[in-house]
Amino acid sequence: MAVDIQAERYVISVLALDQVGIVKSITSAIADLGGNIDGMSQTVVHGYFTLIITAAFAECRTEDEIRSTILENFGSNEISVVVLPYRASTPQEESNSGERYILTLTGQDRPAILKTVTSYLAENKINIEDYYFTIQGDHVTHIGEITIPSHRDIKELQGELQTLLSAFELVVTLQHENLFRATNDIFSIRQLIQVQKCEE
Repeated sequence: MAVDIQAERYVISVLALDQVGIVKSITSAIADLGGNIDGMSQTVVHGYFTLIITAAFAECRTEDEIRSTILENFGSNEISVVVLPYRASTPQEESNSGERYILTLTGQDRPAILKTVTSYLAENKINIEDYYFTIQGDHVTHIGEITIPSHRDIKELQGELQTLLSAFELVVTLQHENLFRATNDIFSIRQLIQVQKCEE
């Protein structure tokens, strides 16, 4: 559904202990205020639920009104809600856009990996779109979606990252998102075929 350019648009962020029905309670509150949700990202980390939503309201709604309406669906001190006016990207920010790549790091988990990686990316004007990692025993896998400025040489960039992270003994891989997704989709299909053959 297209967003009315006259509508007030807000960014809504929620943090809470995870529970069944939490998304329903939040989205219902927004809908009751006449809001149209046009973007949403949600995840759970170690039992904590996090959510970010962008929504447009045809009628004039204040930040406090949106926040209090969401809180009404929950108990006292059960969740934290932040509501901010939406700010569109500036022409300068859009001109800095580039290609999206998938960065993966694998190896033994050690302190300061995230600090080292994110510091390098920030210094090189590389934006992190999404990032997560999993730890199994002492082995860690980081996967980040990053936007690399078009003027950067990818092989050079990967070499710099590998050198930077050599002290952590991590394996660094950088792939264009299309190649990464195609490779993983093919791998999943092959797995499915193998499972089907085993069942026959």
